[in-house]
Amino acid sequence: MKPRFLPALAMFLVVPALADIPIRVGLDTQATEWIVSLEGGGQVQTRAGKPILSLKDGENLRIWWDSHGEADPTDEYRVQVGSPLLQKDADALIAKLKQLGEQPERLKVSDGGTWRVLTGHFEKADDANPLIQKLDASGYDELWISTESRPGKPRKGRALYAITERYERRPLPSEGVRLVPVKELTTVNGKGRYRGQIEIYPNAQGRLTVMNTVELETYLRGVVPREMGAWEYPCIEALKAQAVAARTYAVANRGKREKDGFDLVDTVADQVYGGRDGEQNLTDKAVEDTKGLVATYAGKPIQALFMADSGGHTIDNTFVFGGNFPYLKGADNYVSTPQALTFKGVVAPQGNQGWLSWEILRLSAAGLVPVDMLDADRMAQPLKVSDLKSALDGLAKRLNLEPPQRSLEQGSRLYLWMARSLDLDQLIDGMERPQDAAYFLGDTDLKPSEKPLAGFLARRGLVSPSAWKGQAPSLAEGLQALGRMWQEVEPMEILDGTLLRDGQARVKNGGPGPLVLASSLLLAEEAPGGSLRLVGESDIQVGDHVKWLPQEGGSKLLVRRLDPDGASLDRYNPTAHWKVEIKEADLLDKLKQKGGIQGFGGLDLVHNEYGRVVEMVVKDESGKSHRFTGMRIRNLLGFKDNVFRYIQVGEQPLRRWIFFGRGWGHGVGMDQSGAYGYAMEGWTFDQILKHYYRGIDLTKVE
Repeated sequence: MKPRFLPALAMFLVVPALADIPIRVGLDTQATEWIVSLEGGGQVQTRAGKPILSLKDGENLRIWWDSHGEADPTDEYRVQVGSPLLQKDADALIAKLKQLGEQPERLKVSDGGTWRVLTGHFEKADDANPLIQKLDASGYDELWISTESRPGKPRKGRALYAITERYERRPLPSEGVRLVPVKELTTVNGKGRYRGQIEIYPNAQGRLTVMNTVELETYLRGVVPREMGAWEYPCIEALKAQAVAARTYAVANRGKREKDGFDLVDTVADQVYGGRDGEQNLTDKAVEDTKGLVATYAGKPIQALFMADSGGHTIDNTFVFGGNFPYLKGADNYVSTPQALTFKGVVAPQGNQGWLSWEILRLSAAGLVPVDMLDADRMAQPLKVSDLKSALDGLAKRLNLEPPQRSLEQGSRLYLWMARSLDLDQLIDGMERPQDAAYFLGDTDLKPSEKPLAGFLARRGLVSPSAWKGQAPSLAEGLQALGRMWQEVEPMEILDGTLLRDGQARVKNGGPGPLVLASSLLLAEEAPGGSLRLVGESDIQVGDHVKWLPQEGGSKLLVRRLDPDGASLDRYNPTAHWKVEIKEADLLDKLKQKGGIQGFGGLDLVHNEYGRVVEMVVKDESGKSHRFTGMRIRNLLGFKDNVFRYIQVGEQPLRRWIFFGRGWGHGVGMDQSGAYGYAMEGWTFDQILKHYYRGIDLTKVE
């Protein structure tokens, strides 16, 4: 049931200022040199603000950290024992592991209020296998080889240098520099343009950290379009919901990466941030319209988790990151009665419509094929000259050609008459050789003078080579060939848009516009796979794709595409459904690298009622079970989400596992595609947020 409408700002709480502290975004920590330039020129300063050197407008400067050889590695492999736990449970597990001679530690899951228990330090994943086997033998069945970052040992570099376009090398302070443009933007080559302040300084791994310090609202202008851009989701209420979620995440996680010297990174590990290059007008408006609003629970900013697509239904945080957050509960992406608009057509043929094609629809919509000809029995009859005469006369007039000559042709030779009537025979002299015709057509009873044109039609895919053999073509086959020939000389202009609640349509990468239709309408539905059928009436769900032909007086054709992803409101993402096939050798490699599992003896899945895998048990070659939950399921298999099932085909060692799945992401919190779907249904941004985050308040930060 749709929540009641909530007045815009009247119900928003107001709390003391939280947002006036800038956000520090880590743009990179791995490179040892960067090329920068300043809009309007500017200064390179110490991080304390003392001028060092000046740059002209557009002048490039290379900043280089001359370190001693290779930098320390920043990644290692560790073994995670079990799923994320509350602190007391994690401490109890650590005590047990210490009795086995291990030196485990806990690492906080910032998005879940829980702790991961890790043990061991390894340079290679294979090096962790003995520890996996030891813990497995001790009764621990949920083990995971995890890639973790580790602090490198601080190393003294030779120096930090600036190298000008004239190849002058200027020493810089070892603690790093600040870039101050005369105008607004600093360009970091390979990353983009940024507002606010850019600092570049050496880090403990012997590399350079690039940090952008920017006001919260400006930061959001670069986040919202990269997380949920206006081109993909051009609906202001959905974008406003994303703006509030992104603002809330930033406020709640400020200082999350303090050990690295900044607050957040610019990737999906926190929020994707594109700086000035990411900004869009519609997302700017969404940020401005929700300025200062954050989602709170019990007076505190929530962990506003979100993902691209939840596969129809989100899931409680407990099953993914652990911890009991009352506002992160499962939410549906279906409504009981989706909004729909009713359209009526002039004809709904009975029986099978396998004969129907876009070519026939176009001919009929243009008035070249009468509606009473659109019948299964009629279309199955042999093709005759009289069936084509009116259509060819109309096409010749439309294309400013001479009227077609009378024809005594019969059967498949009528294809030649069509081609000559559209002047396609004028293209073959000197172009089509007998050898080519023989190559395409093989043995036929066509005359030598007819073969070049028939070969040309086969070359262009207008008439199948097999059409020249066997029985005479049907009316449907003839009209389809005529439509293809028309398409060859006058390509069909099909407009494709998303149906909106007000009856308008939004074309891709464009704004809403009127859907102008004729009073007498051919109405069709296009099923997944491309099959078409004419219908007398259709309740087209808001958000469905519709196609039409621009015609004077309105389109006489409207085609509804039945969405391959069904009626779910999160069907607007390309990964709403997916299929992955894994060969046995690849599956064995995945199990070994991530789970330390030797061999494969079976795969058992435990699903919730919405098809999401909440537990996966893998049996190794000895029959021993290994249990995985939460994020470790999708990471082990390399999938986009945990909503999947599979079939197994073939025999060892050539078995294949074919997985059919839904969604993209961890499944917790706000579904971005679903937010767009609810906005299409007419929901406001606060309704959307309160659907995905249960029991929250929207709080104004001033």
